[in-house]
Amino acid sequence: MAPAREVSRRALLAAALGFAAAAACDSPPTVDTTGLRLATGPEGATYRESGAALAGLWNDALSAPVVEVVFTEASVDNARLLLSDEVDLAYANVDVLLAHAEETPALLRIFDSVVQLVTLRDSGIRTLPDLAGRPVAMGLPGSGTRFTGTRLLAAAAVEVEVRDLGQQRAVEALVDGTVDAVASLTAMPTPAIDWLLENAPPVHFVDLGEETEAIQRAHPGEYLPVTISSTVYPGVATTRTVAVPTLIAVHRGFPDDVARVLTGTAVEGAAKLARTRPEAYQINPRTAAATAPIPLHPGAAAWFRAAKA
Repeated sequence: MAPAREVSRRALLAAALGFAAAAACDSPPTVDTTGLRLATGPEGATYRESGAALAGLWNDALSAPVVEVVFTEASVDNARLLLSDEVDLAYANVDVLLAHAEETPALLRIFDSVVQLVTLRDSGIRTLPDLAGRPVAMGLPGSGTRFTGTRLLAAAAVEVEVRDLGQQRAVEALVDGTVDAVASLTAMPTPAIDWLLENAPPVHFVDLGEETEAIQRAHPGEYLPVTISSTVYPGVATTRTVAVPTLIAVHRGFPDDVARVLTGTAVEGAAKLARTRPEAYQINPRTAAATAPIPLHPGAAAWFRAAKA
């Protein structure tokens, strides 16, 4: 039996060639249905739901179940799986990928993941230092929440009691009093946070304006200041926080023709994705190409150049 990576490479090449042929003759492409593996995230995370929608878009365009969604702990886990050739594509954040930038080029920037630090309103917790020594759900060990959250705590010189909880279990733990706060790093609106707003007592989003400046100083070029507002979560006060770009990353040796097809399908299909996944409104040819400091894959770069012409 051929190694999984070789099988997937052949399947991708077949998909790209089939797609190109279909474009020329206006008929659905015929492809090898041996699948690609797309690493996403845990229950309650945007990665998981966005990944399912994106895989569906690709599969519809290729008229075959070419892309399989893999559930993971999220960004750190996804980068590990990509580097070990266990998956072909992965949702991963710029800060996690940076140490392997040349090995993990990007097809596109899919959205920005936002740190959302949430407590119950009557907890009295209003700042990150208020959480010193308290139990905080900091995502799973292989998540971007854990990676970026640990950096944020270090930049602010705050220590908490870390709890290993995925997105959905974390918000449930906040409601039942197991933790005093939940850190979530993912696109907004986040499914688990939506659940929390519907099922919990009133909540409070902790302002991270000062901590954002601190982590930007410690890791220049990786993070962005953003705000959480009632336009995303009705009734929530405007809150300063930090974001990191989330990319669809691949192997350095990923086939150019296939990278071009998948990139173009994702960007051109953004409006369709946004009907069910609101974070897809962030995708357009300009923002999707902005993957620095992670380089674009050559095939993806070729699609963006052609789109500008």
